[in-house]
Amino acid sequence: MERGQAHVGVASVNQTVGDWAGNLGRMQEVVHAARARGVRFLLMPEMCVSGYSLGDRLLRLGTMERAWAATLRLAECTQGMAVAVGLPLWHDGVVLNAMALLADGRLAALVAKENLATGDVEYENRYFQPWTHGRLVEHRGFDGVSAPLGTQLLHLSGLGTLGFEICEDAWKGLRPGSVFALAGAEILANPSASWFCMGKHQVRRRMVTQISHEDHCVYLYASLLGCDATRLVFDGSTFIAANGQVLSEGRRFLFTESWDLVDRVIDLREIRQVRMEEGSWREQHTRLQSGAFGPEPVLTRVEGYFGTEKQAPAPAPYWVPSPAKHLDPSLAHLEDAALVGALRPEDLCHLELELAICLGLRDYVAKAQVPALCLALSGGRDSAMVALLVHRMLCYEHPGWDASALAKEVKRRFICAYLATENSGPVTRAAAAGVAAEIGAHYYDGNVQPVFDATLGVTAQMLGYPLDWQEDGHDVPLQNMQARLRSLVIWSVANLHRALLLVTSNKSEAAVGYTTMDGDSSGGLAPIADVPKSLVTLWLAWARGFHGYASLDAVLVQEATAELRPPERAQTDEADLMPFVVLDQLMFAFVQLALEPLALLQRLWPSMQEIYGGDLAAFARDVRKFVRLLCQAQWKRERFAISFRVSSFDLDPKTGFRFPPVQAPFTEELEAMDRWVSAQLG
Repeated sequence: MERGQAHVGVASVNQTVGDWAGNLGRMQEVVHAARARGVRFLLMPEMCVSGYSLGDRLLRLGTMERAWAATLRLAECTQGMAVAVGLPLWHDGVVLNAMALLADGRLAALVAKENLATGDVEYENRYFQPWTHGRLVEHRGFDGVSAPLGTQLLHLSGLGTLGFEICEDAWKGLRPGSVFALAGAEILANPSASWFCMGKHQVRRRMVTQISHEDHCVYLYASLLGCDATRLVFDGSTFIAANGQVLSEGRRFLFTESWDLVDRVIDLREIRQVRMEEGSWREQHTRLQSGAFGPEPVLTRVEGYFGTEKQAPAPAPYWVPSPAKHLDPSLAHLEDAALVGALRPEDLCHLELELAICLGLRDYVAKAQVPALCLALSGGRDSAMVALLVHRMLCYEHPGWDASALAKEVKRRFICAYLATENSGPVTRAAAAGVAAEIGAHYYDGNVQPVFDATLGVTAQMLGYPLDWQEDGHDVPLQNMQARLRSLVIWSVANLHRALLLVTSNKSEAAVGYTTMDGDSSGGLAPIADVPKSLVTLWLAWARGFHGYASLDAVLVQEATAELRPPERAQTDEADLMPFVVLDQLMFAFVQLALEPLALLQRLWPSMQEIYGGDLAAFARDVRKFVRLLCQAQWKRERFAISFRVSSFDLDPKTGFRFPPVQAPFTEELEAMDRWVSAQLG
């Protein structure tokens, strides 16, 4: 029997779609760093050769050729070790989501994904062919280099036997990894491109722990890092687990480095001992041999020796308690590391949200070579959140800088403007100025009232009558006119500074179309478009305490308002719509849970009775209003700027909520709801 010591490593890498030279260079850096540590098997993420978010670049033969060539180039630097990397693979006229095992300077084997991720933001069935479990063939590349492709176990002499399950393969009840484990795989490798959403890291950790326990194996998990194209943000989760315990966990949300690496020496004899002792394991192994789980995977022996002379660390004493559940070692590298160990669950939620948006924003700016960012700072909550996220991004990007150097960088790269009309109040003006001053942004205080007056004059000349707030049908055009004039000015400011204009619209507004197209919806990137208004308020209150942004006191004391009507006709967002806590719950239940209007009403009414004072008819009116507005607003969502996915569902029609822009807005369903309400009210 072999010595049983396996030195394994797992890496996250921040790649860019189509950056073939840069992607290869980063992977080579990781390989060299792993070799310096003595790693003999290194796992890198799914599709890390090309970047994951290729879209229709996957349908170009040139993409397949470059990915193959880059993979073989990487193989040249793997002498004395084995490295697994993900790439798109062209085989028999179809594209596969594949992993290449590079060993001792050559291509040794290829494995393809069996369960494609399709649904929600994933669209892998558009591009990839799923691999049939049990199939093994010889693949020959463009240049004649060949390797076995398909369902196989890979034996690395001196290290052990390993099997692959690629990302989605591990999230299915019938996992290929379980069969591989029963067939003799002691190491299961899961290369992923798992995008971030709030709370998902804890789910991953539980999954990795559970699989390593159930399959009595070493479980290696790698994921991409950063924003490789747009929309999806990868937090860079990496794990090394064995027998139900996470032994090593990598850093997430790296701003100043393009990759991370964790490694561990593991004693595989512990795995073998547990399997030998457990009766149910032997029973399932017998069933595997009888064909109950399909054909046994073929064992491919990889040329070379991959053993180590290092010894696995001694296990901790069994009486030592596990770390507190709220401790997240993947965030311990942050500047706020002293606070990370004491995070409450709500702290972790808000900090992850902040980090994901900041990382996506940083990568978008860096990879698109954007020199500066611009924002219309209204003094309200949404624009305050966007402004602070830009500031936090720059803080994370330059963690070692002193306050003076950071302030100069913020002023150089972030431009804000307050754009007043006669309907703007001193409270919002002061709040906007306070936020800009605290973060050090380049700030303009502007007045667009003269432009508004001139536009009203031109409109009156054309129509033959003036627009009047007292006239039916004039209210919305007068509001929208101000928003669009502000857009004209802030776009000009952004152009003069060669800056990317940021949109401040939130998810709740997107749901019901509470935005002026070509007005406050203007811009190239919408950082908080997947953040509901209720969470905006919660995050701001948290950031006030956690980061100490004192200027938020003036923002949070106000009711949310667009300030587009005269003071005597004062408006608030919730008066125009409904309480945001209601709107956000309706949005979740209608979009994510797919509840029909009547089921929506019945499901949520018990939790809404207190808000509505027991008035079921009033709640039903808001349900009707929400459904109607959501259906009518789809055309607006089709035109929204690019945004980052950070929650369990989004409204982006290109990646999330694909809803028809023209439809009957649930007319019959709403009528059924109204009949039920009438029956309840007698």
